[in-house]
Amino acid sequence: VKEREDAEEEVVKLNKELERRVSELEELNVDLESFSSSVSHDLRSPLLVIQGFSQLLTEDYGEALDSKGADFLQQIVASSKRMSQIIDSLLTLSQVAREEIHHEEVDLSEMASTVAVELSKRNPTNHVEVIIEKGMKARGDARLLRIVMENLLGNAWKYTSKQPDPRIEFGMLKEKDES
Repeated sequence: VKEREDAEEEVVKLNKELERRVSELEELNVDLESFSSSVSHDLRSPLLVIQGFSQLLTEDYGEALDSKGADFLQQIVASSKRMSQIIDSLLTLSQVAREEIHHEEVDLSEMASTVAVELSKRNPTNHVEVIIEKGMKARGDARLLRIVMENLLGNAWKYTSKQPDPRIEFGMLKEKDES
């Protein structure tokens, strides 16, 4: 009887400790979300100024720049676009962190095809051959898998588009012992 009471007392003590830690974790998540949002907005303001002045330089003085100056300006524009994407990703991450994860079967082939079409529409001058294996499925959170797919294919698109005859393949490799 004494052992059982001690065990029950220990369970109650552990539950209280667990509740305390969960509460601390929730507070930290709120702080992290607030920090991410604050940093994102603080970075966005000077970035918009850089983008605005870059656009003015391009429009008003673009023809007056030599090739080296034009290249520098193009690098500023490209870097500011990249920074904007990083800020958007930071905001997305802070929003994803507070949402519940839903496990479901996801058709990765269909998702990859959709993302590839979107990339093609956003970059009509980049002609990239995209090969996607049919029938690939996974269990996971569709929203999170979509973010992964956009980043994965987006990076592949960005880096292969500068190659001659660019091609992206999305598929599975089977190990020798798999059937």
